[in-house]
Amino acid sequence: MEAQIISLNHYANVTLKATHYECPYPLKGTILYLHGGGLQFGQRDDLPRPYLQQFVAAGYQVITLDYLLAPESKLDVILPVLQESIATLQTKLTLTTNLYLMGRSAGAYLGYLLLRDGFSARAFLDLYGYASLEHPEFRRPAEFYTAFPAVPPMQAQALVQAHPLTTGDLKDRYPLYVSSRQFGTWLSQILPSIREAAQYSLTATDLAQLPPTLSFHSRHDPDIPFAAAELATQANPAARLISVAGHDHDFDRTVTPMTQAHYQTMIDFLADPLPQLSH
Repeated sequence: MEAQIISLNHYANVTLKATHYECPYPLKGTILYLHGGGLQFGQRDDLPRPYLQQFVAAGYQVITLDYLLAPESKLDVILPVLQESIATLQTKLTLTTNLYLMGRSAGAYLGYLLLRDGFSARAFLDLYGYASLEHPEFRRPAEFYTAFPAVPPMQAQALVQAHPLTTGDLKDRYPLYVSSRQFGTWLSQILPSIREAAQYSLTATDLAQLPPTLSFHSRHDPDIPFAAAELATQANPAARLISVAGHDHDFDRTVTPMTQAHYQTMIDFLADPLPQLSH
């Protein structure tokens, strides 16, 4: 499986890039992938290689995208710069007419915003994401994170850089996210103003206009509530939600026969999105 790094657009002193995992087989489509990390950490190439190999073997090229991280950049910058990245990508590569969007956690959230704002995809893969910032769990201390050693806000603030970032190592950046969830301040870390949460949330009307969507979410997800997935899919007549047993947020973090079976379900869905929804 060959991979090519592509330079896209620039923001301030940062070059946003993509990794193109090429498909040597007859091409069925292109998957654009957005990583997770609470918008505050992570990097574009976090999808375990066995999953990438499954997509490629099935005839899909995968393109993983950078995006700016918070709190150095807020959503009013993150989203338009990402849209510019995708527009630049479309001038550099032939993306095929069968274009699919995939995101994990915060990456899925960005996917919802892209689709709401006019990005055209044949189908959407949402892995433990959310379509709204107005869930009450995002505004109060999260029980799961308050069980961690406390990361006081001033200590977290010391981790914030003076320049934009597109990658953030878990060891360096995860404390930022933990602190914001411990103290209920996450929205202030990602939004220009917490009063703008509704502006960066999809309504039922927005959701009803989305393409066929396949969502996976752990029934007992301790980070993003299962109710977030239910709300996102109930309003979309072309959506299907698969409940995953267990308490892991990123249930596919470790590659197992079960997680690979879930990815095969995604591949089956991409081949024929609408009939899959009736199962």
